[in-house]
Amino acid sequence: MKKWISVIALLLVVAISGCNSEGGSKEEASYEYEEPSTELNAELKAKIGDWAKEGVECYGVLVAIDASGIPQYGMPIKAKIAKIKASKIKMKALESINMGPKEGCSKMGMSYGESWWEVEGELFQTREEAEAYLRKQGLLRE
Repeated sequence: MKKWISVIALLLVVAISGCNSEGGSKEEASYEYEEPSTELNAELKAKIGDWAKEGVECYGVLVAIDASGIPQYGMPIKAKIAKIKASKIKMKALESINMGPKEGCSKMGMSYGESWWEVEGELFQTREEAEAYLRKQGLLRE
């Protein structure tokens, strides 16, 4: 019986000292995920150029499309490159554009902060370049 009491007392002492020890092992782990940097594919890089990097402000184009899928008119929009993937670029609008009412159109504009994936490579460094592109396509709405 004395043996059991001694064993239990010893176990209690070890358990209490183990729980209250301040110098116990403290394990901290920090996990940091680094997404592999993605470059544009050759087709998009040829259309846009080397200037397109995440965080860069530039201009995209909004095009009003009628019910049958035919482009009607377009306007440039100031945006920021949010993310680059090999075959597309995530854009975030830095201004609101109202394309105005047009019968049969499904896209009427974009609000500040909205985002889209640019897959056509229609990005420009200046508003003038974007307007010139739309003018050449016969789509610029002034």
